[in-house]
Amino acid sequence: MSSAQRLMFSSSPPKVELESCEISTPQAGQVLVRNACTQVSAGSEANFLRFGPQSYGLPAGTSRANIGYMTVGHIIAVGSGVEGFAVGDHVTTGAPHGTHALVDVSPTAAIERVPGGVSDEAAGFASLGDVALHGVRRAGLQIDQSVAVFGLGIVGQLVLQLARCSGAYPLIAIDLLDERLELARISGATHMINASREDVVQRVREITHGAGAEVVFHCAQAAAILQSTMECAADRGTVVLTGSPPGNATIRLKEELLRKELVITGTYESGLTQPHVYWRWTRRRNRLACLRLMASGDLQLKHLITHVVPAERAPATYDMMLNESKGWLGIVFKW
Repeated sequence: MSSAQRLMFSSSPPKVELESCEISTPQAGQVLVRNACTQVSAGSEANFLRFGPQSYGLPAGTSRANIGYMTVGHIIAVGSGVEGFAVGDHVTTGAPHGTHALVDVSPTAAIERVPGGVSDEAAGFASLGDVALHGVRRAGLQIDQSVAVFGLGIVGQLVLQLARCSGAYPLIAIDLLDERLELARISGATHMINASREDVVQRVREITHGAGAEVVFHCAQAAAILQSTMECAADRGTVVLTGSPPGNATIRLKEELLRKELVITGTYESGLTQPHVYWRWTRRRNRLACLRLMASGDLQLKHLITHVVPAERAPATYDMMLNESKGWLGIVFKW
């Protein structure tokens, strides 16, 4: 046993605390990672704090939890029977926020080597890249297919970049904040729409010569904008939900869904740990693709990371996230 630290989350009242804990030595099939940093999944972690454990996928009644799923560090100990990993390996894992990660190594484990040239601050976001890439794959994008992205948090920005890599055009970025729209321009958006002062449906139709966007990605935390995404979609277009918006949405069945023959696709990646003959794109394959694209420079994170702070400042950082929409995007804790 060795001493360590971790972040503990409570939802009633919303609170994040840094506490000491014990880390066991790795057993058979495990590796122990000393984390350099952990990345924040703003949508899902804020959902836990605002709406409780069930909104994060945990059982009801879970009063406190150590959550998160993006870390980067080096392996410092290896249990018996582990193949393919060694002490000193630079890795990203799916462990929660803390100084250490004890990871079970298996063919489906969320642990990957970090390629050379990819920073610690960027590498952990491969897990959100997996989420974004799955949505892009489900959309089946084609070269010159028109795309609109609602919500330009990290997932929305990554969807935009991956749609660009797929050859989609035009790439329409939609948000309430000018600062996120400017980042979207750097991410590859060809057009930006501020939904707080522009008629989004009208502007999308202008940009697409009256047709509407053939694929619309819902990457925002506001469930209610589903109706707007459908209004922006072209006839026989697709709306893809890639965010985790809590709550309910009200839509018109006849005007958009029926008459335009739309397809609404949810993405969550349940069970995608093993390849299947009809769907080869596992979560691991998506993570590896994102890490490769980071190494090649085709997937950029540097402009999206606004805060790299010591873990001791985590409680204040979550307060900022819960109470302020401006001034932050990608957040990394240093350990």
